[in-house]
Amino acid sequence: MKRGIKVAILLLSLLCVGSQYSSAQFSKSKNRKYKLPDLPEKEVFKDKGVLDPDTLRFQFHSQKTGLSLDTAANLDLYYQMYEWLGTRYRFGGESKKGIDCSGFTGVIYENVYKRTLPRDSRSMYKMTRPISKEEMKEGDLVFFRIRRGQVSHVGIYLGDNKFVHSSTSSGVIISDLREDYYRRYFYKAGRLKSPTEVVEDVRD
Repeated sequence: MKRGIKVAILLLSLLCVGSQYSSAQFSKSKNRKYKLPDLPEKEVFKDKGVLDPDTLRFQFHSQKTGLSLDTAANLDLYYQMYEWLGTRYRFGGESKKGIDCSGFTGVIYENVYKRTLPRDSRSMYKMTRPISKEEMKEGDLVFFRIRRGQVSHVGIYLGDNKFVHSSTSSGVIISDLREDYYRRYFYKAGRLKSPTEVVEDVRD
């Protein structure tokens, strides 16, 4: 009888100790601060690998922009474009703090094609040879008459009816020439003349 009582007391003691240990462990785990693993920096627009057809990122950005990019595309053009997407519009601006349509077009042409363009869309238009929509290729310029019936907006054609530009409402974005607004105000497409052609025009 006494032996049974001793066994019962021993079991109760062990249960109490186990309970206290579990409570302590739970309290520690509850107060413990877990450090989340460091996430890799997003370099989507800084890494030209984004434009490698063999990467998933290439496919993602093709879907995101609606462009059918391929190995024949001018990767420098798309790399520069990605760097500027989302930049807000600012009249007269030429930096990531804000940029207008002619400023954006000029910066891209300077970096990609090493050509210096005038600072306004009307003067840019005079430096191009008008081409039809069927002739348009990536890098050609698209002009719009939005104000007072004069050329007042410019963008860079990317293919598949898409063009990149700095709009007053959304900043640097990719738009579609088939959208009602741009279809309404579209004027002409132009291909930049060669330096020789520009000089000859000045002489004439």
